[in-house]
Amino acid sequence: MTPPVTPTKKQVNITREVTRWYLATHYRTFDEPGMPAMFCDSQRVGAFALDRTAVKRGDAAALFSLLVTTAMFQRLQDRIVMGILRGIDPDSAYEIASMARLLSLVDECKCPHSQSTEALRLHCDLTKDLERGKGVCEANPTVSCHQKRHTVVLRRYGHFGKMPTSIALAVKEQGAASLPELRDNIVRSLSDSHERALALEAALSRAWRINQKIASMFLSAVCNPDIALDGVAPWQEGIDWSHFVVVDTNVDLFLAAVGYRGTMTYDARRAYIQSLARHIDLSEMGKGLQPYNPRIVQQALYLFMSRANRKPLARDCAHQGGLACSACPSLISQLCPLRQSAP
Repeated sequence: MTPPVTPTKKQVNITREVTRWYLATHYRTFDEPGMPAMFCDSQRVGAFALDRTAVKRGDAAALFSLLVTTAMFQRLQDRIVMGILRGIDPDSAYEIASMARLLSLVDECKCPHSQSTEALRLHCDLTKDLERGKGVCEANPTVSCHQKRHTVVLRRYGHFGKMPTSIALAVKEQGAASLPELRDNIVRSLSDSHERALALEAALSRAWRINQKIASMFLSAVCNPDIALDGVAPWQEGIDWSHFVVVDTNVDLFLAAVGYRGTMTYDARRAYIQSLARHIDLSEMGKGLQPYNPRIVQQALYLFMSRANRKPLARDCAHQGGLACSACPSLISQLCPLRQSAP
């Protein structure tokens, strides 16, 4: 394994100032993107909006819906994904985000390629006929399966309709009737909190289209006290939540801007962000924050570098003109993608 890259003093200082900016302007605000509150807001995610109380108590149905909805946020800007979600009718949203309903549809389906995650991955060739606006396949073209319907409803690339069913099957195939049961099984089988975090990430990543980024986004929402709704993380106990860091294209933009020279594997970039976070005591910046929380540091980097997500936020300093930019620490003002010149 390649040893992690040690951040320079300048890289740490830049990260500290970006984190300070984030905590002062956007942390836990009502419309902050990429955080659990977003998934409880019907104005942003339509019929997929979750009940806050259900999420905080770790309700099985709510957490499965949260995972499926989280998995929608890949390879497209957040605002585009939210537009898609708002356009999905309530009946379809329930069907797509319900583990019980998805497994019932699998039982009803006569296609052998829908019966396991392996079959979905290796044999299901779901796609879309764009001219007719229908989900189609060549492996079993005469079967009108639910995944053909889902790929049209989800308005993504042709095979994306497999994603919700694959998540439901992945949980079932690991001997669990729900996500909470999957978590409990892992906690019982492993004694080390970091090993449990690794096992949870790997368990979710068995589903088609779930990767380390999506798994970390979901797991930080239910494990990390500084990320979870109102600080209530139903899976916090016994899990090394500091492992879950969401590395996306905006984080990569920051890494490039500060001269990151490590490898580009997910694990290497996560380790670098964790190294940065070890030099930043968050408890000095915000009341009640954990001193070490790489997910918070990563969220700061993500939002700072995201033009598309910052522009709609009225409180963002970009809307205050060049004077706000001139008052910003020079360490970070040069990196800001929304930097303006003072009049």
